[in-house]
Amino acid sequence: MLFRGWLASAEKNLFTFFPPRQPYCLVAIENGELLAFVVAKPFNRRSTCWSLTLPQFISEPKSCSIRYVRQSLLQSALKLGIKRAQSWTIRCPANDSEQLALARELGFQPLKLFKCWSISSKNDLEERQASKQVLPISHELEWQKINKVNAPLLWPLEQASESGHLRQILDRQWTDLLDQNQEGSGVLICKGKKPNIAIAGLISRPGNHGEKILELLRDIAWDQRITSATEIILRNLQKSSNEIIIETASEDEPINKIINEIGCETVGEKMLLGRSLWKRQLTNNLVPGTRSLESMLGSLQPQNPPLPSPCDTSI
Repeated sequence: MLFRGWLASAEKNLFTFFPPRQPYCLVAIENGELLAFVVAKPFNRRSTCWSLTLPQFISEPKSCSIRYVRQSLLQSALKLGIKRAQSWTIRCPANDSEQLALARELGFQPLKLFKCWSISSKNDLEERQASKQVLPISHELEWQKINKVNAPLLWPLEQASESGHLRQILDRQWTDLLDQNQEGSGVLICKGKKPNIAIAGLISRPGNHGEKILELLRDIAWDQRITSATEIILRNLQKSSNEIIIETASEDEPINKIINEIGCETVGEKMLLGRSLWKRQLTNNLVPGTRSLESMLGSLQPQNPPLPSPCDTSI
């Protein structure tokens, strides 16, 4: 982190030509002893959105409170002076009221709620009667690593899972998916029709404690083939890694029911919060050759007061 911090400092002088890509690590020190640290790193290739980790403590502070150290680290991260930064995100356990309150105090707003599932050797995915090691209807479905060909197919699935406000804060493009192609990630491609389409996918997410986190994405329209494919994909993930956290949208009841029936264990919920400097840009410039609505309606306004309309008063 120290070496990458030096690279990040050098990038400040080249931000006009290259967007910063290296993370920053800020530390809290008390009497020469390291107390805690927080990491800020770009969440998109344009470096307009940055993600912050929750402050991680190495030792207990003696002369101040834990809340003060957390607040100081997060405030310092928000004041790094990164030229392109327009928004920040942070992920926090949904039941951690203290850290949620601190994030709201710093201007973060809740954007999305995730349900977290654990895949480890403690789960019984191996013992289940899951018949085959290949995907159902294998001539149509194929699990592929994320690449430049299938990333544009996966992109609509991520967009569909986010609100318009969240998409504005993240400010991402399909090429950003290529940076989330760590071990375990991939996209489920349906090759039965031309062109190919993506019906589900797993993309990696940064974790606060270095754990492997994968977010599950799916198409808005429910595809029954996801039911059997999900079990096979998660079981293969269990073989390749000791501990994996799967994140799903909390409101996605069908996929959460499937993962629960497979045998995964829920380990809580996380809240995605965002803070943005984006402002609505208003312009008074008119297209040449056009008139404003007020000028067009003005000619319709009567110049004299209207005369009373005659009425019939007979019984």
